[in-house]
Amino acid sequence: YYMKYFLEFSKRIRLLIFINLIVFIPITSFAGNFEDNKSEWGLYFGTKIYEERHPVDNSFFMSQDGYMLGAVTNHESYNDDLYLGFKSRLGAGYVSYTSAGTGTMEDVPDYQFEGTGYVGKSFEGQTFRTTPFGGLGFRYLLNASGQKLSSTGHSGYDRESRYVYMPLGINFETGTKNNTHWEFRGEYLLFLYGEQTSYLSDLGYTDIHNEQEDGSGIKLTAKYYFDKKFGVEGYMDYWDIADSKLDVSGSFMEPRNTTSETGIRIFWRY
Repeated sequence: YYMKYFLEFSKRIRLLIFINLIVFIPITSFAGNFEDNKSEWGLYFGTKIYEERHPVDNSFFMSQDGYMLGAVTNHESYNDDLYLGFKSRLGAGYVSYTSAGTGTMEDVPDYQFEGTGYVGKSFEGQTFRTTPFGGLGFRYLLNASGQKLSSTGHSGYDRESRYVYMPLGINFETGTKNNTHWEFRGEYLLFLYGEQTSYLSDLGYTDIHNEQEDGSGIKLTAKYYFDKKFGVEGYMDYWDIADSKLDVSGSFMEPRNTTSETGIRIFWRY
């Protein structure tokens, strides 16, 4: 009961911070001095909402909401006009499960890993640098509800998701002034392939494997460097994955699902 209020309150606070990062940009004129090499690590906190819809009438099927804590890394370089980058994150948290027919379940462990490589071409002006880019990414999720019981006595089971995707986006940054600057980034995530594994062997049955072929996502970030060593970033990630293909038995599928995550990252440069 109190956790739901805490998650809702923290989500609104982070949304306000994110809006402030985007809207209230300093109007000071920045000199054309840009950072060409960045190596960063940081910590993040975010709230997560996952929802599945019925494949026939799109009615509510199940949802999970909770929080994630974790670590992030970022490595970027600009050599002349060639941009190369790699970002990763590793997180863990707890979510609450609600379904249309099998009750509720609290404190379900949730884990995620993501790594993405980027390549692009930068265009420098007197006060701004703009970099369109593409890349390749991998996302892994584990929802570990195995060995847990719902409020109606139904047994949970572990679920794994693996996504391969291609980010296409643009990065926009101001020149530095007094070692401070802004950076804004938007990515469209072209879904290439996914695989969902439901470990029904936790319940004494055969595991189910479903292939996913259609979907998309977006990522938005607003980043501010207070100096050469420290900064803060607001982020929003969203995924919309279509119904999967049937498994080999022709009986089971993974329904359409959406995931939204918003949060704050604090990072240090080294």
